[in-house]
Amino acid sequence: MTLTLRSYKLRFADEHVRAVPAADDEGCPFSGPGVDLRAEAAREVLGLAGPIRAWLEAREPGVVLRSFSADLTRPRVLVTLEPGPYDAPQRPRVLRFDPPHANDLVEAAAPLEARLRRACSEALARRRAT
Repeated sequence: MTLTLRSYKLRFADEHVRAVPAADDEGCPFSGPGVDLRAEAAREVLGLAGPIRAWLEAREPGVVLRSFSADLTRPRVLVTLEPGPYDAPQRPRVLRFDPPHANDLVEAAAPLEARLRRACSEALARRRAT
């Protein structure tokens, strides 16, 4: 059986990924702390965000993605964008997407989510081994 995700957050600014499984590899409800990926493991997942960036760029050219959070139980997506030249004061913008646009973004993130599920499975296996 494959691990399923409840939620995840991609933080591009500091190359950090945090995921919370919904169920473990055996299909049992997940309990415990989420999985944090940093360094190369995070960069590998973040590198698969091209379709997310393309979806956002198609709607607002020139946006710079700061973070992306997906709650897969609702579904709901929160996107934080770096401030643009016309944002005042110079603070990040937060956008919330509910269906149908949240569904579009989750679909765009499918390859990223597949890699993230594998990374979570590997991290949880290491936890169990210690």
